Amino acid sequence: MEENFSLRTYLYSLRFYVLFVVALFVGSAVLGYNGILNDVFNAQLEDLQQLSETLKGFSEVLPTWLLFSVFFVIIFLKNAFTCFLAILLGPLLGIFPMFSAFINGGLIGWFARKEGLIILFAIVPHGIFELPAFFISVAIGLKLGREVLKKKGDRNLKRELGNGLRAFFTLILLLLVIAALIESALIVLLPLLLDSF
Repeated sequence: MEENFSLRTYLYSLRFYVLFVVALFVGSAVLGYNGILNDVFNAQLEDLQQLSETLKGFSEVLPTWLLFSVFFVIIFLKNAFTCFLAILLGPLLGIFPMFSAFINGGLIGWFARKEGLIILFAIVPHGIFELPAFFISVAIGLKLGREVLKKKGDRNLKRELGNGLRAFFTLILLLLVIAALIESALIVLLPLLLDSF
């Protein structure tokens, strides 16, 4: 008989995994801010600058609503895919989820070093939704990885995977939709507002 799923109870069961992920994320952000990960991210900055130039060209041609829609879809799908992978690849001893948390934290720290702490204000509006979704996804992946390591009689991977996917579809996707809406608005509408002043 299948037990009832309680999102609140399930999230509570993830608390230590989430704390670990947050500590890893913050630690890698500190490393990134101190310049330890410069070689990893310098090439990515060049790619982002080229993308920014391309986007300026599109913003002059495409209507604002279409540009907003394109950004929303791209941002949402990228984040949803990353979170989904963190869950599904968790049983591989949590290597991908931990690597993902480390790289994302380091990238934020590195950007803060390059652009100044003002970058944090650009991240906060959508980050208050996106980061918890990411942390919970990585925590689910780690919990699944731990489940794989249990003895066969104690292991219940199917139930844990089902609970993780329920959390993904009921909470994580909702948080990512809100985050993508805010981030798309900031990318598309903020430059228009600043140009009008």
